[in-house]
Amino acid sequence: MPHWKNITLFIVISGIFTGIFYRAQTIQIEQDINQQASQIITRVALDINALPIADPFFSYSGNPNVVASYIEKINRRLGSQAARVSLKEISISKLPEHDSTVVKPLAAAHRTIYVSFNVDTQHNKSAYILPFVLALLNSAFFGWVSTGVVRDKVRTTNTNVESKIPKRLVVDLYTKTIMLNCAKEDAVKLANKPLCFYLALVEFCEVQPDVILNQNKDVPDELMVIADKYFDRLITLGHTIRKRPNFSSSLEKTLSEIRAALDEIMAEHSELKMKYYPPKAHGEGSRSKLHSYGLSDVLLADIEVIGK
Repeated sequence: MPHWKNITLFIVISGIFTGIFYRAQTIQIEQDINQQASQIITRVALDINALPIADPFFSYSGNPNVVASYIEKINRRLGSQAARVSLKEISISKLPEHDSTVVKPLAAAHRTIYVSFNVDTQHNKSAYILPFVLALLNSAFFGWVSTGVVRDKVRTTNTNVESKIPKRLVVDLYTKTIMLNCAKEDAVKLANKPLCFYLALVEFCEVQPDVILNQNKDVPDELMVIADKYFDRLITLGHTIRKRPNFSSSLEKTLSEIRAALDEIMAEHSELKMKYYPPKAHGEGSRSKLHSYGLSDVLLADIEVIGK
């Protein structure tokens, strides 16, 4: 019994949607006809004084051939536009109106002109309405039943895929931003100098992991050469035409900008800080004697550099 109730409900809903669609299409067809007829009336009004229309009141026979040629010209244009109306007749005598014709009066200075149109009110696509509605309702019904299952499967799949991809830092030279591959929507912009210096620092420390980099000592020449290389890449990408920065000056400010950007993108991923974060100095005298801002745990392969 419930099965028949579902079928009955399905048929009723299909009929309702079909009726709504049919009525909406009918209203749209009527609006199209009225709009197109109004446009033709406007065109005829502009040309009426030049048309030789017969006028028995003034014993004027007019020129039917010219009027017929004018009507044909208008209809050719309407045909190319797939209009629902076509111009039938222009006369000063009142014309009969039928189911397939519409008559519009046009008031002139001393007379009223009647313009008759053939109209097409057919629902050209009515045969497709019911199958469309049935298919739509059928899809909606089965979609509603299976949505929960599919959503759970997709969520589980996405979670599994994301969990298998290791988190790592992404540096985009095209946009001068850094981000995590698991949260690219949280990208942070970085200025030219800290961006180039950080990439150079990673590359330098990978080759020379035992070198102590102290803020009170000069930046190694090899590190500055690598930083210059990345700056040249930014120039190639059209980001800057400024004078090449001195990567050994204002080192503390440069490192602070790098750390601030990393803090922002790793706010919810603190476990990555130890790996990517240039170490800070701690304790009395540690800055001048023991502290190194070098990166000991990160390799260049741990960073995806876009635009390199």
